Amino acid sequence: MRTNETVQKLIEQEGRTQTWVAQEMNRIDPEIKMTNVKLSAIVTGKRIMSGDEMLAFCRAMRMSPDVFLG
Repeated sequence: MRTNETVQKLIEQEGRTQTWVAQEMNRIDPEIKMTNVKLSAIVTGKRIMSGDEMLAFCRAMRMSPDVFLG
């Protein structure tokens, strides 16, 4: 499964909105400056998620980065 598909699946499984996820990512790491537009581009596969963004995403979703391996 590609990263964008994993991100979309995890957001849906947790019943979160992209807005909530972006806000939580910024709370965790304000330097990433995540926006709804950037997160939407990641979910649709138009943008690659950086390592820092992936870590903030995982912390926001309270899950291990291992979900992106395999």
